[in-house]
Amino acid sequence: MSAAEPLRAVVVGVRGMGRQQARLLHSLPEYRLAGVCDLDAETAEACAAENGVPAWQDFSRMLAEVRPDVVAVCTPNSSHAALAMQSAAAGVRGVMCEKPMAVNLAEGRAMAAACAAAGTVLVVNHQRRVGADLRAARRLLDAGALGDVLEWRGFCAGDMLSDGTHAVDSLLWLAGDVPVRQVAGQVERQVEGLRARPGERPGWRYGHPVESGAWGLLMLEDGRRIEIFCGSYCRRAAYQEYEVSGTRGRLWRVGDKLRPNLFIQDAEGGDLEASFDTQKWHAQPVPAAGGRGLWRAVPESGYGDAIAEGYRLLVRSVREGVPHPMGADVALRGLECIMAIYESARLGRPVSLPLKQERFPLELMIEEGRV
Repeated sequence: MSAAEPLRAVVVGVRGMGRQQARLLHSLPEYRLAGVCDLDAETAEACAAENGVPAWQDFSRMLAEVRPDVVAVCTPNSSHAALAMQSAAAGVRGVMCEKPMAVNLAEGRAMAAACAAAGTVLVVNHQRRVGADLRAARRLLDAGALGDVLEWRGFCAGDMLSDGTHAVDSLLWLAGDVPVRQVAGQVERQVEGLRARPGERPGWRYGHPVESGAWGLLMLEDGRRIEIFCGSYCRRAAYQEYEVSGTRGRLWRVGDKLRPNLFIQDAEGGDLEASFDTQKWHAQPVPAAGGRGLWRAVPESGYGDAIAEGYRLLVRSVREGVPHPMGADVALRGLECIMAIYESARLGRPVSLPLKQERFPLELMIEEGRV
């Protein structure tokens, strides 16, 4: 692979995460950043100048003129499906789509099918799945460090679709991607308490409605379960905090910022104890009194360069056909679980998978006056 020409890459949508990904692609030797695109000319030009590449406002024109190998879709959520399918139709070999893959199940299924039919590798950027911390956690779980695992739990600020998608994907991966049998969920939507983003009406984010709080229960085929708490149901300040409980111990991922950020509690003990700040609603391990506590750090864990790893793996998928751990099939299962959480809340009962409802159930709940 080192002798091969870098893949030509472009980024569409270069605010926030898109700008970060443009910088990353510009730095990776496996890629050559060939252009950036944004509907706002000033935003596009600023990112282009930063990386020494051309700027476009017209995505179709950029596709035709650059003929990229890879497109990074970093636009608002509601446009992901259309841009991914347009890229596949233009002959792009790989698409790295920001999370969530789509805003309803119909769009998610359509973009996965369109990319598969075109031979385009579709990857959704649930990068924590390939991070050093969750890989270390999987090694410990696979080695039986916690005995028999009983349940997984995730805490995430933000709404279930935009932010909870990371928690759903990460916890499914920690559970070995065991199929989900049934889903239960609950949501609340207090629009006056939701902060409006520039250019969007209150209660909307990235082109779709959002809730103020959501809870989901994923019941796996093997009888175990995953719980996810988002927004007002979360009551934790750390972003993407996960817990795994087993018959012989627990694993605790405290979020993205600390390094290490993964800790284990078992019969061996450690030098740390759990601390919870009730003012900031933040939990993390601290040195134990007397040097003897219940928790210890898992070495070399941390969020690190997980996004870069996702892009490196995409090169293998494009060139060698190696399945990507963040591929469309994986992302689609997570999206189905999220939509099932909303549908369960709408119907007031658990729902079984596969999910038949292809619209965004939160939109239906708003139309029906349920939230």
